[in-house]
Amino acid sequence: MGFAHENTTVDHVSSVMRWWRDAGVDVMIDEQPRSWLTAAVAKTGRPAAIAPPKIERQKTLGSLVEWLMTSEEFPELGPIQRRVGPSGDVACGLMVLTDLPETADVDSGKLFAGELASLFDNMLGALGRDRGSIYLASLSAGRPPSGRLSTAALQSLSEKARDHVKFVAPKQLWTLGSAASCAILGMTDVEAHGKLHSINLDDVMVDVMATAHPRILNSKDKKLRAWANMQRLIEKDVN
Repeated sequence: MGFAHENTTVDHVSSVMRWWRDAGVDVMIDEQPRSWLTAAVAKTGRPAAIAPPKIERQKTLGSLVEWLMTSEEFPELGPIQRRVGPSGDVACGLMVLTDLPETADVDSGKLFAGELASLFDNMLGALGRDRGSIYLASLSAGRPPSGRLSTAALQSLSEKARDHVKFVAPKQLWTLGSAASCAILGMTDVEAHGKLHSINLDDVMVDVMATAHPRILNSKDKKLRAWANMQRLIEKDVN
């Protein structure tokens, strides 16, 4: 019995070895360890950056919004049925761009529909606006389970956001939070603080103001900082 078992084991090992040999493996142990399950490691010792997937660019606002609502390029953004699209008046002159829907937004199908609704509406009121007199959109129409966008998704969605702004062609753009600010200006809202920025998107000129996202405006100092930037929109709109 023992002899039969030994032959079976030897046959199994020989079969495995033949499989690896046929696959092209000719060295049992290399001189340097190698991780076969991660990206190649650069000389610095850090994993090589993974390029975002090549995403086709849309040529109209309608086709871009359709892509945001139906694309399955990024599974992390969840099912299509749980996407939240832009809303408001495209011709109003003021576009507001946030990063992604909150959980309550996904449930209701409308951006800023949950606990942040009252604060956001008050901020609009301070600008002399309401939801009907802005165009409200987000970088991502879906919400990842983690509540954060991956680096690859964020890079591709940033390109989409710049096209989104170009198609809408607002006189002014208000970005909420660092993700939206980085997508448009290449800097965080903290770095963009204190100045009304001007950008050129294929000959579409837009004034951009960046503030922290309402979700972190939890103190008087932060609200005053945001209000100081918001006033720059009002002053430029009047002028």
